[in-house]
Amino acid sequence: MADAVLTRSALSRTSLLAAALAFGGLPLYVHVPRFYAEQMALSLPALGAVLLAARAFDSIQDPVIGWLADRWRGVREIWAIVGMTLLASGFLILFAPPDWGAPLPRLAIGLFAAFTGFSALQIAIYDHGLALAGNAQGAHTRVALWREAGGLGGICLAAMAPAVLATTMGPAGAFLGFALVFLAVAASASLVMAGHWRASGSVHAGPGSFRRALASPGILPILAFGFVNALPTAVTSTLFLFFVSHVLEAEDHAGPLLLLFFAAAAGAAPGWARLADRFGRRFTLASAMSLSIFAFAWAYLLGPGDIAPFYVVAIASGASLGADMTLAPAMLAARIEDDGGRVFALWTFLQKSALALAAGIALPTVALAGFVPTESVTEQGREALSVAYALVPCLLKLFAIGALGFLPSGKETTLAET
Repeated sequence: MADAVLTRSALSRTSLLAAALAFGGLPLYVHVPRFYAEQMALSLPALGAVLLAARAFDSIQDPVIGWLADRWRGVREIWAIVGMTLLASGFLILFAPPDWGAPLPRLAIGLFAAFTGFSALQIAIYDHGLALAGNAQGAHTRVALWREAGGLGGICLAAMAPAVLATTMGPAGAFLGFALVFLAVAASASLVMAGHWRASGSVHAGPGSFRRALASPGILPILAFGFVNALPTAVTSTLFLFFVSHVLEAEDHAGPLLLLFFAAAAGAAPGWARLADRFGRRFTLASAMSLSIFAFAWAYLLGPGDIAPFYVVAIASGASLGADMTLAPAMLAARIEDDGGRVFALWTFLQKSALALAAGIALPTVALAGFVPTESVTEQGREALSVAYALVPCLLKLFAIGALGFLPSGKETTLAET
């Protein structure tokens, strides 16, 4: 360890904050579509349009938030408190009981607040990690591993919380309870991080700052790869609960499957990091991406009652996600020379653009193909959902592997930094 800044306690604080952020973030991408389609009775085209608009706006505001993050480094603690407050408020608005207001205004306002808070915190935590790694002579993979492992832990808890709360509060009330639990988790993480926030680099407020941020060799290709590679996960995240409920007809298994999926990601992440140490990040990441293709190709073959094979699919695809969440950000961080807030703002902009496209295209498309979640699902609708959930991500992942091959070799291929 090259610097006392990178202590286990510093890494643990970062991991806990990432867990809190993920705990509040998972339902925004996984549970919102189904909650509003089935319990709030929004049509899939209308739901897809609102999600696309909200996520597109969220993507557009990310560069602005990144500029502000670099500009206001000295008040990072206040920044984090405001971000957490917005996220919690949006969560409460989104998941209040169904009869508490009209669906469309609630969805739009709740998403705006939650996405803005999530973006502010995500950029801050990435830049905080960049500062820790910079002070420890570039230990980017170690910082990314702790951060993403914490995030995956928070996701695992979030995956099970609605099912657990539903036993005492009912299906709709479970999410209100989840929002209240998140308030407690967010407050705890904020207290742990109090006085420990760091920011990287120096402030550049000029109009060319984003151009300077992209000027570092290899930054732009890695950002482009990150967008392409996020598309398959964005599609499967949007459609996962629909697939489990209406194709596998195993709704009771949704919580355990989500838990297993993200637990596999968390458990596999250290192994991918060790493999990357030996074989390089690019080769290791390509291997993990290939694993996900095999997993989702198998998922397409499954139907009602095939829950046991889908548990295997969840493990394999989750393990692959562990590499995506750990190695891709580390590849980016290793090439950042300055303006970390802006670079990670662009990273989150592209990741969320992928989610916007997934929601805005996938939901109306499966609806046009015959899938209506509030009615009895036809064989045609079930087939459309299977193709969208399983085969489309396979094709997108193949394209992402091709894009990975065009990345420049150099800093992102080795891990001499532990």
